[in-house]
Amino acid sequence: MPEADAVGTNLAEAVTKLVDLLHHKYPGIKIKPISNYEDEDFAFEIAIPQGLSIDQVEETCHMECINAEDEYDLYILPKVVYEK
Repeated sequence: MPEADAVGTNLAEAVTKLVDLLHHKYPGIKIKPISNYEDEDFAFEIAIPQGLSIDQVEETCHMECINAEDEYDLYILPKVVYEK
C-alpha cells in the first residue's frame, strides 16, 4: 500500500475512533471538520450545549488527540465552541 493511502486509512480510523468516543462521552455535541490552521493532519470543531463545561470538553479532546497522535502518528486539532 502506498504511504499516502496508509496515512489516509490511519487518519480515517483515528478520526472515526475519536468522534465515536466524544459522542459517547458527551451526547448532544456536534462535530464537523474545519480547515486546518497550520500543519495538522485534521482539524474539527466540537459544538457543545450550554450546560457542558467548555474547559472539561477541551481537556478531554486534547487528551484524546494526544492519544491519537501517539497511536497513529497524526496531529489532530480540536476547536471546542458553544452551540449558537
